[in-house]
Amino acid sequence: MNIISKYGTQLYLCLVAQGFFPETAQMITAQAAHESGNFTSPIFIHNNNPFGMRLAQTRMTTAIGEYKGYAVYSDLDNAAKDYWLYYTAQKFPLTWNDTDTFVESLKKHNYFEADIDEYKTAVKKFYKLYFIR
Repeated sequence: MNIISKYGTQLYLCLVAQGFFPETAQMITAQAAHESGNFTSPIFIHNNNPFGMRLAQTRMTTAIGEYKGYAVYSDLDNAAKDYWLYYTAQKFPLTWNDTDTFVESLKKHNYFEADIDEYKTAVKKFYKLYFIR
């Protein structure tokens, strides 16, 4: 059974506060839910890292360190800020037409190595869980 996590709601609000348009923040929240096993993965729990982000080497970052190969953040707000830094450094558009286009762009920027169709399916699943009623 899929359960909406309080962390998903919290992350969404952090993303909007950071400057993402609500629709884009929804897609990013769905992506984070997928990346973090609906906010239950060890990387999320120990690193406050909902995105599976590695420690940035060539751009500014809000990470406070690294643990087990992944960036560590003091809280979700700083994770959202770091995602904004990544997002703007990659020059992603501010809005998307749909989750497929969003995921395709992530793949083009080498954000993930998984099969694109599996990733699309997972992001859509969490998007529907969190935002379609």
